[in-house]
Amino acid sequence: MRHFYVFKINPSVSKVFKNRPYEVFHTLEMLYYRNDDIHFGNRFVRQLIFPISIKELDIMLFKKFKNNYFYMKYKNVHSVHDFYRKESTVLSLYKTFIRLDTNVIKPCFLKELQEYNNFFVCDFESKDYFWLDSFKQSAVFI
Repeated sequence: MRHFYVFKINPSVSKVFKNRPYEVFHTLEMLYYRNDDIHFGNRFVRQLIFPISIKELDIMLFKKFKNNYFYMKYKNVHSVHDFYRKESTVLSLYKTFIRLDTNVIKPCFLKELQEYNNFFVCDFESKDYFWLDSFKQSAVFI
């Protein structure tokens, strides 16, 4: 099971680090595992990450997937349990990030999220990261 976190990065930061995704990942990873100074971490996060428009994204995902037989929605949680493709994916929306738990290589929600700019995807456990707008559906990542 993969656990992806999707962040909307500040556009000015995105321009500077577009060709250096490791530096963005390393900074987010440092904040992810940080336990001591919460106030410093919160101030830094507000400069690096933009809030996500949960309502807009929630409505867009519902409109795209409402006719899918395997799709379910409860509050800000969207899930697809496709028995034919053997995909089980849960997308949870929060103000500062999106959490995507999946068992497949290419979850269906990533294609829909590509419409938005400056989204950065991280899997801290597997050390996997990429800019979502550069992600190709034909690309393979493990």
